[in-house]
Amino acid sequence: MTEETEGAPTNIAGSPAAIALALDEVRDNPALTEDARALLREQADVLRLQKERLLKEESSFAEEQRLQLSHLRLRRFSEYAKMALEIAIGLFLLVVVGAFGVMVWNATNDQGLVIEAFSVPPDLAARGLTGQVIASKLLDRLAAMQAQTDSQRDPKTFANFWGDDIKVQIPETGVSLGDLDRYLRETLGHPTRITGEVVRNAAGLSLTARAGTQGNGTASGPDTDIDALVQKLAESIYSYTEPYRYGAWLREHNRNAEGIAVFVALRDHGPPSERPWGWLGWSNALEDSGGVYARLRGMQEMFRRWPDQYLAGQNVGLTLDKLSRPEAAIAALHTVEPLLSRPGHGGVREDAVPIVKERVQSFVALNLGDFQTAQRLWQDQVEFGPQGATYNLHAMLARAELGMHDISAARATIANTSAESVGVNPRAVEFDAIWGRMLVAMAQDDWQAVLREHQTEVASFLSRSPARRSLAQATEIPLVAYSMARLHRFAEAERLIAETPADCYVCLLYRAQIREFEGRRSDSDYWFARAATWQPSIPFAYTQWGAALLARGKPDGAIAKFTLANQKGPHFADPLEMWGEALIAKNRSDLALAKFAEAEKYAPNWGRLHLKWGEALLLSGDKTGAQKQFTIAAHLDLSAADMASLTRVAGMH
Repeated sequence: MTEETEGAPTNIAGSPAAIALALDEVRDNPALTEDARALLREQADVLRLQKERLLKEESSFAEEQRLQLSHLRLRRFSEYAKMALEIAIGLFLLVVVGAFGVMVWNATNDQGLVIEAFSVPPDLAARGLTGQVIASKLLDRLAAMQAQTDSQRDPKTFANFWGDDIKVQIPETGVSLGDLDRYLRETLGHPTRITGEVVRNAAGLSLTARAGTQGNGTASGPDTDIDALVQKLAESIYSYTEPYRYGAWLREHNRNAEGIAVFVALRDHGPPSERPWGWLGWSNALEDSGGVYARLRGMQEMFRRWPDQYLAGQNVGLTLDKLSRPEAAIAALHTVEPLLSRPGHGGVREDAVPIVKERVQSFVALNLGDFQTAQRLWQDQVEFGPQGATYNLHAMLARAELGMHDISAARATIANTSAESVGVNPRAVEFDAIWGRMLVAMAQDDWQAVLREHQTEVASFLSRSPARRSLAQATEIPLVAYSMARLHRFAEAERLIAETPADCYVCLLYRAQIREFEGRRSDSDYWFARAATWQPSIPFAYTQWGAALLARGKPDGAIAKFTLANQKGPHFADPLEMWGEALIAKNRSDLALAKFAEAEKYAPNWGRLHLKWGEALLLSGDKTGAQKQFTIAAHLDLSAADMASLTRVAGMH
């Protein structure tokens, strides 16, 4: 062996390819023997075979890995598909269980009305008046009566209430979801089921309907007017299934005596939960039978018995407002208002609560001279009030607009009273519309129009509803008395104003103004002082007293009264505007400007305000500003005297 051979490695390491290349190089070495070369060739062949085997194994391993990966992907897809199927099945079962739960819940709370097809004579069915047709006619009548019944009462307080859920049951064949739903409602719910028949008798036809143990009704008459018979039957069903709403429906249709009878029966003999509502309906109806004071006493007694009943307390406050007892009205409304925020809302249905709250705030604002707030709230109610809470609104909105001296707006509002719901007091809405028209006429100094309204509309109304004469003494009559005084019919004015109640705030103010117009100033001061002392937190007596003092040429005394009025009603524009006029009389037009600017915040469309503002600017040397105010005034409502004044000052400058 040569030194190179002896130095060659005995163990060949590395990859088969590298070893094979090394052996090829050694094999061709001339120093090697033939046996050594043969051995090396054999070794190289072995290594090549190993290489090929390794390559095959590597290729086989890669294929195996690819197959395993494909198998894993297939398994994952299968698992995903299985999971999706399980989820779908779970969701389906959940929907089924949920739907069944909803059906059970609806069935448990079902208080609807189901009318079954009537049994009818064959000859009637041959004319097309089948049992299902009779049932459908009855359904239509009941649905119409429901829609015509205004009430703020929460449906959950009714012992029996079917609302809009009135339907005719149509017989079905086979088993369906409808059958399951009907079974659940009959088993778990409390629906009112009406069954009945039509039979021939001596009068022609007799229609009978039964509501299980609740009662039954019958209507008989000739078969020539089946619709009238169905209407009688519908009223009979309404009377014993929903007596409170039936009483309200009767009053809305000017059947007051019948309504009172229903309410009295409910008040005295109804279920305990219905008796306060019978008392409420009876007290409301008293205004057309016993007068406004009887209604007030009824509401006060009801609220004493059931202090959680909001509508009784509210009606006490609203009646006191009508009788012009502002402090008592505000106190009553503030007492009852928290009930609306408690569970059950004092018996008021939930959708009416926001509007009912606004009614409370509106009446409080009216009595404190915050007419702008009242105008906004009443406008809200006119536009968005739900059924049962929207009666009487146009007259109240006009009252607020007149307080802001926006006569044009008030005139348009009071002309639109026919568009509102009459509620459960249709005569109250009619009477308030007359009162509103008289207030608008007074704001225009149209005294003859006030008297005409009294001689025609008021006289006609009181002939039909004489019990409301007591309310007229605190509303219409003071306006008539003052109008007569302005027409120098003093004896008639004194006679009428003497008939008004001594505990009526506006009556005391009109007494004072009549005496002021007659020149009896000490008497006027007496009545102003009496009104201010009796209702010290109300701003109107101080305001009108201050106006009288200003007209007498006593600006300092007037400013003292206006200051008090502003303290009682900081958002009342009248004392601020007249305060400005008093400052002009004191040659302090510079100070008057601030009063006029503040008054404009609360009565922006008051023509006289802008006229006097312009005069103050003119006296202060601001001709441009004065002309701007005169231009505004020219486009607003002005009395004849103010229009003449505007023409004079605008023409001079």
